[in-house]
Amino acid sequence: MIYNDPALAAAPLAERIAAAQHILILTHINPDGDAVGATLGMWHALGALGKQRTAILMPPVPGYTQWLPGVDQIILYQSGMALPPVDLAILVDTAHLTRIGSIYDEHAAFLATLPVVVIDHHVTNDGSATFNLIDPDSASTCDLLYRLFCAMGVDIDRTIATCLLLGLTTDTQSFQTNATRPASLRAAAALLEAGADHAQIIRAVYYGLPASSAALMGRALAGLRCEDGVAWVTVSREMFAATGAEEEAADEVIRVLQRIGEARVMALFKERHDGTTKVSLRARAPLNVADIAQRWGGGGHAQAAGANIPMTPADAADAVVPLLKALAARDLP
Repeated sequence: MIYNDPALAAAPLAERIAAAQHILILTHINPDGDAVGATLGMWHALGALGKQRTAILMPPVPGYTQWLPGVDQIILYQSGMALPPVDLAILVDTAHLTRIGSIYDEHAAFLATLPVVVIDHHVTNDGSATFNLIDPDSASTCDLLYRLFCAMGVDIDRTIATCLLLGLTTDTQSFQTNATRPASLRAAAALLEAGADHAQIIRAVYYGLPASSAALMGRALAGLRCEDGVAWVTVSREMFAATGAEEEAADEVIRVLQRIGEARVMALFKERHDGTTKVSLRARAPLNVADIAQRWGGGGHAQAAGANIPMTPADAADAVVPLLKALAARDLP
């Protein structure tokens, strides 16, 4: 069952939630602000509806989210951990159970017995869950949840509003992305009117950069390459070790790449602990990097996508950069 309109999805979803005894809330690996904000927004909303619920995230969780109300109630998954006896799973900001990492790897048989609700805004979502609310026109999962909660009659208080506004703010990069719509700004205004702590969101997201993150950015950007409309850098484990930076520091690097005027496509190749590579891709409209990410089982949005590639960063760059250069050359006069 696939819905694109939260107003139409609200009643049948409310029925599923009402029938459930204990609900599990999950999101994708390497959760970003939208994933954490949506997880907490859903956790608070289900609490307001009187439901027993458990939210589990795969660490690490971005530092700028760790002040959000209710974050101390989130369980950070560790290998071998048992799942609670739930009878409904809700996935936010992700399309498939396979995108939740070790939680799925270690509990696939149990999760396969559950009805699964997916609430997502990624264009690469194929709607394969039991119940799907997918709106690629939403700028973030958090503003999709805002419209869903309104349709369900959930009281959006200051707590829920703060979680949702953080996700909306970060996923649109403060309303800079092409996905920003009039509805995104209306949702933000409504969340502010509901009491969202805008000042703390801005402090945490934009003025809380650790010195270690700045040091990692310097090392990574020293190796910047920009050719044929493509800008790319590599972040190695050695850089993390030398600077003491957290994993999320790499997100700041890709944001800098997006400001390079000569680049139509940008890529960050981050070495993972197992030697494989997480690649983050960005593009100027109308170029589409999601198609490239999907070649390695990734996904996302047309202008913001990613994938985990079973190669070293050097080999991953050799495989991906030629595709990005070909993409960047399209539609040129």
